[in-house]
Amino acid sequence: MRYSALLLGSIGVLADTFELQRCAFNAAFATHDLEWDWNAETYTELSRVIGGRARIQHYADSLDQEVDVTELYDSKIDAFAKALEAGLRLRPGISDLIAEARRCELRIALVSTEDKRQVALILRALGRDLDPSVFDYIGDGSKAARPKPEPAIYRDALRALHIEAKDALAVEDTPEGAESAMEAGIDTFAYPGTGMEDRSFAEVIGTGTPSLDLLHSEEQPS
Repeated sequence: MRYSALLLGSIGVLADTFELQRCAFNAAFATHDLEWDWNAETYTELSRVIGGRARIQHYADSLDQEVDVTELYDSKIDAFAKALEAGLRLRPGISDLIAEARRCELRIALVSTEDKRQVALILRALGRDLDPSVFDYIGDGSKAARPKPEPAIYRDALRALHIEAKDALAVEDTPEGAESAMEAGIDTFAYPGTGMEDRSFAEVIGTGTPSLDLLHSEEQPS
């Protein structure tokens, strides 16, 4: 085996929640009588700002407007939870990748810096596709000294798994996430999410839907 650990870098690697997240933010804004409406283009641009609270604050600052970020974000979590009641499906290739990693006895981690509540909601919504017990480490914002693209969460995962960076493969869906993993010295494959298709993933070992060859090949994928 080329690696001894598979690090799935975010909830966006597991499931495409772009539209659900966007609509949950807009529902929260409506609940608080804010005349904000994030369309797909706006949300794509705001996705460069890591973290829901940070996005809200960034947008408020751009309008020179004061808001209660915590209240807004809590309302967004509530709206997102309702949107997930119908469940989620894993993105193509992820189920097979996890199954192969388990078969080959790799350590498996979810290296997210999202709010702990949101991570839990995603894992519960994926219940028919994914058993959370497959993860040897589940990250969230409480485990990261600094958010991505800083490498703090990846370094925490490596410590928890007792592995070196050279022995791990990361899969990330955003350039900021990929930068975080690579800054920690980890080989990183890009699986762009919605809104990320036209962005640059510099210095990754490959881009596209992950295949089982990622875990076995001694050569870097093209």
